[in-house]
Amino acid sequence: MPQLTTIGLTGDVSVLLVAALIFVLLAASTLLVTAPVGETPAARLARYVATPMRPGSPGVRVNTAGPGERLAIPVIQRLAGFIARAAPPKMHQATATRLTMAGSYLSPSAFLAVRTLIFVGLPAIAVLNVTRSGPVTTTGWLILGLSLLLGRKLPDVWLKRRIRARQQAIDRSLPYALDLMVACLEGGLSLDASLAKVAEQSDGPLAAEIALTLQEIALGRPASDAMKAMGDRTGAPDLKRFTNSIVQAERMGIAIAEAMRTLSHESRVRRRQKAEEMARKAPIKMVPVLIFFVLPSLMVVILTPAALILFKMFSDQAR
Repeated sequence: MPQLTTIGLTGDVSVLLVAALIFVLLAASTLLVTAPVGETPAARLARYVATPMRPGSPGVRVNTAGPGERLAIPVIQRLAGFIARAAPPKMHQATATRLTMAGSYLSPSAFLAVRTLIFVGLPAIAVLNVTRSGPVTTTGWLILGLSLLLGRKLPDVWLKRRIRARQQAIDRSLPYALDLMVACLEGGLSLDASLAKVAEQSDGPLAAEIALTLQEIALGRPASDAMKAMGDRTGAPDLKRFTNSIVQAERMGIAIAEAMRTLSHESRVRRRQKAEEMARKAPIKMVPVLIFFVLPSLMVVILTPAALILFKMFSDQAR
């Protein structure tokens, strides 16, 4: 019987490993074959440039493609497109907006397909584990509930954390960019040249957004519309104030350098106030840690010697 039990457990583990492997492979293949958002013309041209390992012409590639490229990739692309079309248009548009705010190159179809795959795959693995291990126990129901919760919330949590991290990075680098813009504007450079200098001298998401805005202006988009779109595209509060200030200064004929200097000072004041607010929240956040972790450890360290002494004293009196 112990040998049979071991064999049964090994079979359950093997089935779970195979299911998890299939799940990971499907998610990875969906991410790989779905076309990214924001693909530049140069990147599209590079896909057709001939290399020693890949012919350049799409017609030649059809003749030289293997079974996987002819069958598996189109099937996964059709599946991702079907899942994306099944979603409501508002959800598709909201997902595209959030992916743009996160700076992700995933297409909405890819994200929706992966989210659906995780939402279905995790509970399926949990159900397989619960049903194959015999009668459903409390632990099994707990695992099933956690799989349902994680399958529903995990992609959204990942996306929200990425959006928040990107917005914080933009807000942190904005005061230095404003100082550089003020110096460039007072030195006689135009607004476009000042933005180009900021994008050249800095890095990170703010520099990438400024470079994209300059490309839109070079292609003929009005500067005010491009600046406003940059603030809406990122969703960062300080950057939206910056773009709104530039648009208002251009409309009202105010000196942009003075507006940027005021905005830089306000941005630094907000950063200092936010740091003070986080410092005031720190003692409150430490209270649960003290109650549930530090104090029990101190009680164990302090009371254990006294308890041992009392136990030894009572045992000696009992003898």
